[in-house]
Amino acid sequence: DIYSLGCMLYEMLVGQIPFAGPTPQAIMARHSMDAVPPLHIVRQTIPDELEDVVLCALAKVPADRFRTATEFAEALQAIATGQVPHLTKSRITRRARRPETPRRAVSFAVGAAVLVAAGWAGWQFWLRAPGSTPGIAAGLDPHRVAVLYFEDRTPGSELGYVADGLTEGLINELSQVRALDVISRNGVAPYRDQNVTRDSIARALEAGSLVEGSVEQVGDRLRVTTRLVDGVSGADFDRASFELPAGEFLAAQDSLTQVISRILRERLGEEIRLRGRQAGTSSIAAWGLVQRAERVRKDGEALLEEDDPSGAFQAFQRSDSILARAEAVDPQWVEPIVLRGQIAYRRARLVLGADPLEAVRWIDSGMGYAQRAMALDRNDAEAFELRGSLRYIHYLLGVTPDPAEAESLLTNAREDLEAAVQADPSLAGAHSTLSHLYYQIDDDVVSAILAARRAYEEDAYLSVAPDILKRLFFGSYDVEQFTQARRWCTEGHERFPEDFRFVECQLWLMTTPAVEPDPDAAWRLLDELTALAPEPVREYQRHRAMMVVGGILARVGLADSARAVLLRARAGADVDPSQALPFLEAFMRTLLGDYDEAIRLLKQYGTAGPGEEDSGETGGELYWWWRDLQDHPQFEEVLWVIK
Repeated sequence: DIYSLGCMLYEMLVGQIPFAGPTPQAIMARHSMDAVPPLHIVRQTIPDELEDVVLCALAKVPADRFRTATEFAEALQAIATGQVPHLTKSRITRRARRPETPRRAVSFAVGAAVLVAAGWAGWQFWLRAPGSTPGIAAGLDPHRVAVLYFEDRTPGSELGYVADGLTEGLINELSQVRALDVISRNGVAPYRDQNVTRDSIARALEAGSLVEGSVEQVGDRLRVTTRLVDGVSGADFDRASFELPAGEFLAAQDSLTQVISRILRERLGEEIRLRGRQAGTSSIAAWGLVQRAERVRKDGEALLEEDDPSGAFQAFQRSDSILARAEAVDPQWVEPIVLRGQIAYRRARLVLGADPLEAVRWIDSGMGYAQRAMALDRNDAEAFELRGSLRYIHYLLGVTPDPAEAESLLTNAREDLEAAVQADPSLAGAHSTLSHLYYQIDDDVVSAILAARRAYEEDAYLSVAPDILKRLFFGSYDVEQFTQARRWCTEGHERFPEDFRFVECQLWLMTTPAVEPDPDAAWRLLDELTALAPEPVREYQRHRAMMVVGGILARVGLADSARAVLLRARAGADVDPSQALPFLEAFMRTLLGDYDEAIRLLKQYGTAGPGEEDSGETGGELYWWWRDLQDHPQFEEVLWVIK
């Protein structure tokens, strides 16, 4: 009841409900999982103290809410009398203070709180009323997107060109996403500056998703606000605001368009996946449990980014338990079974290097879920992807003693993943895994590049885009497509500037004939890469990048400096988990002309056991970086290493 009272007070203060969605199930799921949108974003006149009280009433954990309605009322009364309400620190996180709010707004809040109790029954009736919240059944495809012309909110319409530029930039950016059907600017132009309701525009354009926005001047800054809107219900799924100095706006317009595009793509992807899951079950309870489980799983992923694997594993376990309850509620629904398998796969990946036996146990567990899912639906694309991915990492573990059995694992993994993308070509993850797998089959780099490109084209929501771009870069590098390699490196750095791999690729480009080597830039890039690399792999990545700097120095003729740098980088052997540094140094030695040393290092690498850094032949020709070694008398002795 406290939560319901908070919902009614929120609506009376803000003018809209805390959570909207295309179906009652979606609304229920958001109440369970999503953070409450801050009130001051919509109504800046709401005092901080009042917002804190509302958010306390709407806390996800009941223990963090007011214990009684009396306590709730007392907190509101304290605001009305100019006091600060008592809220425990576990209940609320304070924001930066805003300017003072007129007292009449505070008085209004107290009056609104009195009316909240009477409105509670009406809130419940609205939520439950048949047909009151339209859903996907209305027939509008959420993949079909209309980017409406942004509104210019300046008094004299002085920023119309800025609004138009952002609108058309977003249309162009989103049109490149194959999974989306974006209406052209000619299609949305008739609705520009027209007082037409959202649902009317959506029906006229048959668009299940709308993008709206506005541009306004706030002092000497420009503010851009975007909203992702459900075309059926007219409800906002998400909103975001950006501010920057007016003088810098034009220079930053392209990058701002890309940032907005990325946010919209990610959020739209969540909505489409949400709706797709809803269609798989008739059980509201099961559907809600799956959404809760997914939120807990995402919390686990966030803990991994914070270097808390123990907390992440606990979150994964909780997520799996919730999914088990969903499966019990609707045993015929494939989704929770596949998601449990995906959690097992994730856990297997996390312990892959540290504990192979534990990884095998999780792989076996995931295989059980995959088989159960396929027993319910033998054509389920995600079940095929799950089984193929599990088989592939089992192969990569290298713990299968029988070579024939290991080869069978690889073949079956390929067949499963190819079946997955045939059943659902939009599975970017399956395309991505296939691109990695193709490297294992006769070093089929061309197929690997094609699969990676397909993954990138299909990955509308950027879930695996950094890995794909990295593979596109190194695949293009391997087959001497240096222009393409440069393109993928640039695109990766623009999209993911905090990812050290797209600093590393800039170093690698300087080892090719396509880019002029610049030692000063190379040292700066090495420092940047070291700062960006995650702590667990930072030292290894620093030594690896230092090897490449040595090769760059070799290219400009600084042979003595290059050799000194390579020896310094070699000292990182104790932080080299795959024993790959000798392999890298061998290539850099070829740039120096130190062919005897390159051969020795390749022999050393071969003795240690080649890992993922393997190289070899493609299309019957040796990779370009080993061609200078072909005339060496001992080349045949290391050929098996670089095949």
